[in-house]
Amino acid sequence: MALSEVPTPHDFESMAPELLDAIAKARRKIAELPGALNGELDRFRDRVDRLIRESEVDNWRQVRIFLRDVDAVAADLKKVHDEKRLVPKHVAILDASLRKMHRRDFYGARKVWRKLDKVVEQTAEIRRLQGLYRDGYHGVEARIRELRREVEHLEKVPKPPASPADATAFVEEVDAFNEAAQVAYRDFLSRARADVAIPSLLEAATGRGIGIPAPLQGADPEPLLRLLAGAGPGHDEIRTRSFYGLLELPGYSDAKLTHMFGDSRMLRSALDACWPWLKAIRDDERRSLQILWSDDATMLKRRLPAIVVFLSQIGQMNDAVMRGKALVDALQSGRFVELQTSARLYATHRAAAERKFTRELEKDIDGMKKEATKLSATLKKFPDSAKVEAGELD
Repeated sequence: MALSEVPTPHDFESMAPELLDAIAKARRKIAELPGALNGELDRFRDRVDRLIRESEVDNWRQVRIFLRDVDAVAADLKKVHDEKRLVPKHVAILDASLRKMHRRDFYGARKVWRKLDKVVEQTAEIRRLQGLYRDGYHGVEARIRELRREVEHLEKVPKPPASPADATAFVEEVDAFNEAAQVAYRDFLSRARADVAIPSLLEAATGRGIGIPAPLQGADPEPLLRLLAGAGPGHDEIRTRSFYGLLELPGYSDAKLTHMFGDSRMLRSALDACWPWLKAIRDDERRSLQILWSDDATMLKRRLPAIVVFLSQIGQMNDAVMRGKALVDALQSGRFVELQTSARLYATHRAAAERKFTRELEKDIDGMKKEATKLSATLKKFPDSAKVEAGELD
């Protein structure tokens, strides 16, 4: 790596001696030049440069202000010379530039001012080298802090009780159950007779935690239940309709309802009484019976068996019952909690949790600790960057 590049934390140990040697050599060249390293010369040079750049004035008042500024710099320069804060040669060059500016010879002032370029370039090179050393030193410090933070974080990662493959399969199994349960539930709503579907939905909605909406305040399903339990040709037609079929009836005209069922008023009053509940079931059909793999296991031990029982009641031949029973067995055995904990850890810590399970994370942590120790030892070999900038290179 060249001395024009900031050393990386791992290259700092090899680059630092070369940088320190270059800084020491550059400082020795101008060590006998007061004001060069502490910035005094640069400050005067910048003031003179600014005056030259702002020298275009076109009226007597501006000329007077310009000359006043030139005299102010000359007075400060004399004070610095008396206090021996600058080399006499540099004072003479700056003074000559100011005199030419006083005579409005700006080309000559700039030409004299340029005689200080070499010294300024030397000090700029020292600052550049010091900056490289400082950035490299701070880079090592930052890498040590990063390693220690990472070690502290990784040491807190718990070991998952199940493998990543088992945790992924568990999440997929819950998703597959939800999908199968939704298919079975919607099939039940579209195929089951109303005199079977409505009582089953009402029973499942009250106190079993299945997830089917319970009758809302002001919704009364009793008139509909009485209508479905009634006798007569019109009642038979209503009983054979599905849940979705019942939802279509409010859109029919009174004449059509009377033609189909004999008494439109009785039917409308029964549907109106429980319509908020029927609408809630329709709106929640995609969310009912669903579980999350992250749900509380204690709650699932009560809710999931009830869902499985309901699914078996609405259709024995569906995949959801078998999948649900497998999840219930996992809940009872404690395997569900293990897989749930593992899935949560993998979702939170990702690759770190996977490496923790395979015991590779301990190797990573050990490697980071060794790297941090090595870098700390490297810093102890070299002076602090603040001391280097202050010129304390003992």
